[in-house]
Amino acid sequence: MNLLALNAGSTSVKLALFDMQMQRTWSATVSGLAGNNARLRISERSAAASRSLGPADFEGALEQLMKALSAARPQLRLAAVGHRVVHGGDIAADVAEVDDDLMDRLAHWGRLAPLHQQLNLSAIQAARERFGETRHFACFDTSFHRTMPPEARLLALPSSLRALGLRRYGFHGLSYASVLRQLDAAGAPVGAERVVAAHLGGGSSLCAISSGRSIECSMGVTPLSGIPMTTRCGDLDPGALLFLQQNQSLDAARLEHLLYAESGLKALAGTSGDMKHLLEIRDQSSEAAQAVAYFCYHVRRHIGGLAAALDGIDRIVFTGGIGANAPAIRTEVCSRLRHLGVEIDAVANAANAQTISALGSEVQVSVLTPDEEAEIALHSLAQLGCVSSSDQ
Repeated sequence: MNLLALNAGSTSVKLALFDMQMQRTWSATVSGLAGNNARLRISERSAAASRSLGPADFEGALEQLMKALSAARPQLRLAAVGHRVVHGGDIAADVAEVDDDLMDRLAHWGRLAPLHQQLNLSAIQAARERFGETRHFACFDTSFHRTMPPEARLLALPSSLRALGLRRYGFHGLSYASVLRQLDAAGAPVGAERVVAAHLGGGSSLCAISSGRSIECSMGVTPLSGIPMTTRCGDLDPGALLFLQQNQSLDAARLEHLLYAESGLKALAGTSGDMKHLLEIRDQSSEAAQAVAYFCYHVRRHIGGLAAALDGIDRIVFTGGIGANAPAIRTEVCSRLRHLGVEIDAVANAANAQTISALGSEVQVSVLTPDEEAEIALHSLAQLGCVSSSDQ
């Protein structure tokens, strides 16, 4: 029997197959859905291959992955399929078994995550149709942040509006849980540390973690808030939205598209918001250089704010596609955090080493690649009764 993890995102879709001992045996990813050259990458233990798909939409990417899975495992037997769901809303659990009622509840919260939630639900529905006799579990990105204290969760709005579910939720919880699990496996005393984890990628957020529990996060009600992202604006004075409505006659649909798809680094650079591309051209493009500097400034600013929430920092963790693979970004962020006791080793940083803090740095600085699929599979395994609560 096997466990299948399905991680549907706004720019990529990932499948990963695990045996019942949580060993990854096969995985496949379609990335680049936001551009014109999507790629399919298939990995089986130590072997990997990739090929271009050209332009691809979400449905096409999912179908390519399912075909690849069928070809690799024609006699596949599944104990469970686990799914990433970005917004869990008011569901007070890390994971829930999928049924029609749950699908309706998750659809209700879709307006608070329009880039992600419908894709998550479409992926779940497609998998339920393909693997109809298998149990399906939804794993929520918001659940990790249920431990945030009231002062971090509340919004200063009338109680009648807060009763609708308007509060700060936080996101990228599966990534943060993966980071903590990896640090713990490496022997780091994460249960006693004050950690700022920075998930930097197409969507980016930062999280303050005290004694292994989230106490604050840069994202709030939706995955739109916090630091600037590839095409998302990040924090924005709500008065600016009132101004746009009143002076530009923008309706809700137009505003939503503007803030989620036309803003962020893409808007500042004037072309692409892809960080790898911006770093390649910033010496020739003042707009690209400004976008990179703007991103790093806001990452630093949020780290400073999270340090205040934590009453100090013991460790900073960079993760996500940018966080784990862009030494230049880590250098620019950390070079202006020396007042917090942060010093990085230039050679280790350039090599994307797991530990990049310099000898004598008061703050440990780590670089980790998140494994959200393993978190999804582990949650699903626990629901099957195969993992004790102490192992989760």
